[in-house]
Amino acid sequence: MGFKEIEIRNFRGIRHLLLSDVKRVNLFVGRNNCGKSSVLDAAFLLTGFSNPALCYRINQFRDYNHFAEEDMALNFYNMDVSVPIRLRGKLGERAVRELEIAPVVEASRIVEPAEGPAGGLLSSREEDGKAGLSLMYSYVSEDGGQGAGGAAIFPEDRARDDKIEVRSPGTFRDTLHGVYVNSKFAFEIAVDDLSRIIEEKQEGMVVEILRRIEPKIRSIAVLKSGVSVDVGLSRLIPVNMLGDGIRKLLALATTLYKCRNGILFVDEIDNGLHFSSLPSLWKAVVEMAESLNAQVFATTHNVESLRALSGVLAEERMAAYRKDVMCYSLRRLVTDELKAYGYSFEKFQYAINQEIEIR
Repeated sequence: MGFKEIEIRNFRGIRHLLLSDVKRVNLFVGRNNCGKSSVLDAAFLLTGFSNPALCYRINQFRDYNHFAEEDMALNFYNMDVSVPIRLRGKLGERAVRELEIAPVVEASRIVEPAEGPAGGLLSSREEDGKAGLSLMYSYVSEDGGQGAGGAAIFPEDRARDDKIEVRSPGTFRDTLHGVYVNSKFAFEIAVDDLSRIIEEKQEGMVVEILRRIEPKIRSIAVLKSGVSVDVGLSRLIPVNMLGDGIRKLLALATTLYKCRNGILFVDEIDNGLHFSSLPSLWKAVVEMAESLNAQVFATTHNVESLRALSGVLAEERMAAYRKDVMCYSLRRLVTDELKAYGYSFEKFQYAINQEIEIR
């Protein structure tokens, strides 16, 4: 189950954005600072809309590891906290989830008298309550069931803004699983995830993907020394010795496998990959998303990546996947509204073949 429609209001640089035709694989392009990464962040918040800690996590994805009172406004449009952030996602014919984020200040509290010098008592005093963020969420399930709840997040200690305190009184347990990979993802191979793939006898799928770059690969194994592959030599070879393309494609494949029946968010999906590896990347993403029932949201600003995706979808054997891929070109209007222009397969092919700039 994935999103079919997403609406974003008052989030970071996005006053309003509506994505009305979301597919299984969704690629976002646009100028620098147009809001591509913010779209991924907002959709990620919706996947865990009952978890207030995600309000902190999405800033960590950008290497900002602070959460003090003065940071509360960072995720609000124009840093105006008087207008709440509102996110809505449609997941089926009836299933909808909504999230509202607004600032909150806990009630002032009385500090109890303490023993002072010479055994005397210090007078009690009133201490201002901490500022935090309040999350109110509601949902309608596909079978018509409804629910709502709330939670909050506060700096744990004013003196240490790298600590957070999460208050989540609700009992809601989310079943929508999301994984976020930021643009600086080192493509380190998750050995535990790869071990699980091997235990479930699905390593053949991974080997097939890697063979698109290195046809000599016969099998893959997890050893004490790390991940190794059989390329027909007298011993297994550490996968890192085969170059970045293999390592990064393997890391993405294991991450996608982890997102079975869930959603993967990848900022700058092709970051650090040589252009010759890009067709293999897109074939892996499109085919694995289908076989694992996963949805993918990704960003890029690389024209070679767009051409690679176009070439992959143009292959006759990939014809069945064309309906499941959408490229969104994000552009800011004079009204400061963010507009998403959707390019389905035919429009996307035409734009690429005619060298029409959609980035």
